[in-house]
Amino acid sequence: MTRPPRDIRRRELGGPDPLDRRLGVEAPSAITWLLSLLRTRSALGLAPSLTPAVIYLPLGALFGPRALGVISPTLLGHLDLAVTVAIAVLGVLVGIALGREVRAAWTLLLAASFESLVTIGAVAGAATYFVRATGLPLEAPLMPFALALGLCASASSATSADPDTEPVAGVATRVADLDDVLPILLVIIAFALPPFAKGEAWIFLLAPVGIGLTVGVIGWLLFERAQSGAERGVYVLGALALAGGAAAYVGVSPLGVGLVAGLCWTLLHGRADQIVQEDLRKVQHPLVVLLLVTAGALWVPSLAALWLLAPYLLFRLAGKVAGAWISARLVDVRASDLAAFLMSPGVLAVALALNFRQVLPSAAGDTLLSTVAVGTAAFELFALAVVPHWRRRRNA
Repeated sequence: MTRPPRDIRRRELGGPDPLDRRLGVEAPSAITWLLSLLRTRSALGLAPSLTPAVIYLPLGALFGPRALGVISPTLLGHLDLAVTVAIAVLGVLVGIALGREVRAAWTLLLAASFESLVTIGAVAGAATYFVRATGLPLEAPLMPFALALGLCASASSATSADPDTEPVAGVATRVADLDDVLPILLVIIAFALPPFAKGEAWIFLLAPVGIGLTVGVIGWLLFERAQSGAERGVYVLGALALAGGAAAYVGVSPLGVGLVAGLCWTLLHGRADQIVQEDLRKVQHPLVVLLLVTAGALWVPSLAALWLLAPYLLFRLAGKVAGAWISARLVDVRASDLAAFLMSPGVLAVALALNFRQVLPSAAGDTLLSTVAVGTAAFELFALAVVPHWRRRRNA
């Protein structure tokens, strides 16, 4: 059976060949090409969607309290719980996807973890040295702040690509997806240490696991027994609200709680993971937009954020390139090919920054979020220049 011309146009990446011209298939327009670059897999488990940070972060800043004031400080305060639940949703999606791939993708997970670890070390080390050398006031302990900045820098958002026409892109995309896992595990550990934890470290280390398992078992018992789609949707949203609310109350990361709950729904018998993923697919785009617009509205221009932006950009780039060079040996792809897909931080970096802002001192949290928000937009623009060059070179 022949594929319709519309489908051929969608999949063509290298321009029409002679056979295409005979069939009357035109080259993709500039707008179609641009949309294919802006359509990203924002985190492991998220379907490709058009949620460019370079658009929504500035929109949030424009509508925020320091510009037009449409999003007031009071409204931002009310959005805090919604942001926490949205962060938990990201963790659930990562946990579901990880549970499905962990058995078959150990090599990819190892490569992605090496790449994340190199980036975390590069950015955290550079931030520590820079703050000490310049005497930059943070109003927060330096090492936790530097670790938080490194964790935000480690996230990657892979540009959506067709693995049938770009086999290397399929591998690079999965590595970029799987490098979300190690940062979330390290966030669980970080929230169990001072100054984030306000009590015994072991309690805060086990709390995300306990809460995630509890939410997972409750959802597993309820989802498949729902009498209708509407009832099932209420159960799913209730479980996610419980995950986010319990994490905020105890003082642990909702990403960690969501990760454990997602793993639980995937590994337990039944269709709980499929039910959750189907229901969340309907609200995926609004949740990502909520996180990006909120981060933009919370942006606070400061001298500290401006000074930290340069080392954040430089050493994140260096960390991703070095990490790609190490990881490429494990997945049998060229380091330059892999590095091209690791540039854009995506929504997970912003989610991590929002999460750390909730527990850091006010000035330090604003500095962290402002640095990561501007850096995310800058790297997305950079990725829009790098990935097309990579595709042209691969198709030459």
